[in-house]
Amino acid sequence: MVEWIVRDIDPADVERLSGELLISPIEARLLLSRGIKTSEEASRFLSPSIEYLHDPFLFNEMENATEILHSGITDRKRILIHGDYDADGICGASILYEALNRMGADVHYFIPDRYRDGYGLSRRVAERGLEVGLDIVVSVDCGSTDIEVISFLASNEVKTIITDHHEVRERPPADSFINPKLPGERYPFKELTGAGVAFKLLQGLEKKMGVNLSLERYLDLVAIGTLGDYAAVVDENRVLISRGMEVLGAWRRPGLLALRDNSGLKADGFSPRRICFTIVPRLNSPGRMGSARDVVKLLVTDDSAEAHRIAAGIEDKNIHRKAQDNRVTEEACYLADIILKRSEPNALVFSSGSWSEGVVGISAARLAEKYNLPAALIAVRDGMGKGSVRSAGKVNVKEALERCSDFLIDFGGHKEAGGFSIKESDIPLFQRLFDEVVGEISFGGVKDDRIFIDAEIRMAESTLELVSFLEKLMPFGPGNHEPVFLLNNLHVEPRSRIVGNGHLRLKVSDRSGSSSSMIGFSLASSWDINSLIGSSIDALIHLRKNRYMGKTEPQLQIIDMRIRKE
Repeated sequence: MVEWIVRDIDPADVERLSGELLISPIEARLLLSRGIKTSEEASRFLSPSIEYLHDPFLFNEMENATEILHSGITDRKRILIHGDYDADGICGASILYEALNRMGADVHYFIPDRYRDGYGLSRRVAERGLEVGLDIVVSVDCGSTDIEVISFLASNEVKTIITDHHEVRERPPADSFINPKLPGERYPFKELTGAGVAFKLLQGLEKKMGVNLSLERYLDLVAIGTLGDYAAVVDENRVLISRGMEVLGAWRRPGLLALRDNSGLKADGFSPRRICFTIVPRLNSPGRMGSARDVVKLLVTDDSAEAHRIAAGIEDKNIHRKAQDNRVTEEACYLADIILKRSEPNALVFSSGSWSEGVVGISAARLAEKYNLPAALIAVRDGMGKGSVRSAGKVNVKEALERCSDFLIDFGGHKEAGGFSIKESDIPLFQRLFDEVVGEISFGGVKDDRIFIDAEIRMAESTLELVSFLEKLMPFGPGNHEPVFLLNNLHVEPRSRIVGNGHLRLKVSDRSGSSSSMIGFSLASSWDINSLIGSSIDALIHLRKNRYMGKTEPQLQIIDMRIRKE
């Protein structure tokens, strides 16, 4: 059974903060549950501002990076922006390309083909660049471990600025290296994404050159890139996402407008969560299926007709990606069901020659979530495997891969996710060792079946006013959880029923006589509606805003519930 735990918050702190900010005790509890204890901290949290961003020159090597770019722009040197093929890398590359292009730089961009180039700096593009007089390479969201390509460029007098956010043990031989996770890096915020680091480079360049680059215009792409990488929604990321959502809401970019039209996203009232389910997958799809070069063109074009043409092609690739993803997930789940009937594995590791390396990461995440076990799925082609791992919150993936590195050609990642290359012949050995390693370093070996409750509320307190305050706490994500509320002793009324594709819609009332409806998405398979009707329940909910038929009202979304024993 899942354990419900009410967060331990001092009532005296609730009363003090409530009085200082003139907010309700419930709202004060929500702030305190996020570690916000003072009026000043609350002000910064509730009103994210660009002025709260850190000085870009706190990066150890920002001075050198901006000096290289400044001279590159003024001397009309040929500059290449080399991005990565996911939403974060694409968005970061787009903002650098667009900004430098607006400044009159001789700037070009390249996004690698997943199958032709693989991850990281492309050797073939470096060689081609030398043929056309390349002077400077700026990486986005990649390059930290590409020592061979960086050394090759240096030997041919091409300067490199590596901007990245992935964990790295040592500094590569670049002319400038901007990565908050480099050991010894003094920059105070370590959780920037690739797009975030690229934005910091532009901030530094603006300051270095003493010009106004109108940087807020790029925050829509920074926000999308940050959301796409599932980064911690704290500190600078909170500012970048919050302000970026405001810029996005103006729909200034024809490319994003075209993606919105194809995705069915509403023009306003959308949330960061909706962006993650609509825009981000469409930016990711071309890279998962091959080349994402056109996605940069989509994001930087001012031509509406061109934007809709490119977006239509992306939509086709997204449909194809979803079909492949569903097939891989179904096949992996079938294999998992067989294994779990025979044994109790610490991890799930499967491979297939019919899987695409572009979708195994998505499917591994779904597998890990469904079975609550670390999952590694490997796409095999021509004797080589490309694998993706997801943690299920049980192991440090990067550590696990390091301990299996004898069987890997290369690998990378972080705590929650990673990727690797492996010879097909070594997959069985890796499978056994990975299972052993996961068993040894598991975070306790058992799922953390706990739900932390922010506040107990009455039905009458689940108002639009409270929902509006919750919206000020957005965006939710790692480091900034969505509030969980407890409603006790609710009577389930006869009008309750199953709706849609297996959803529970419960009509409930509390002891004071207040009544409302609650929705439990996909819960009909877990609960017998007839046994619920007439019973008393306790429920954990998310409180969100629901718009339907021109009417806006609070929506109580069930997370978990229990039948009370009288």
